[in-house]
Amino acid sequence: MPDIFTEVVGAWHRTSVSDLPPPAAPDPVPPAAIERIRAASYEGPGKLGARLYQLTSFAVALDVVQRWRPAPDTVFFHNGRFFLLIQWQTADRKALQEFVATLENKLTARQ
Repeated sequence: MPDIFTEVVGAWHRTSVSDLPPPAAPDPVPPAAIERIRAASYEGPGKLGARLYQLTSFAVALDVVQRWRPAPDTVFFHNGRFFLLIQWQTADRKALQEFVATLENKLTARQ
């Protein structure tokens, strides 16, 4: 599991990070396909939460992304067998874009 949830990401400061057991997945990801889940919360120019799923295969991650329903204040993507979900509340748009780009780059670099 790549450690992409660093203490500071741009203007954002991590307030918590934890590993969740696969059966406790708060998102519609097939539980049997989940190997690990890491969740983090950040504060800065708003509040946001992120969850990184390590799935059993690239094909499963691709399927999750293709079936995911877009929602307000949410962005998601996958890289390899990892699926990343970011949700925010009242976030500064530029700072949020930098956060998303940084995490995407960290995830891509770990592959």
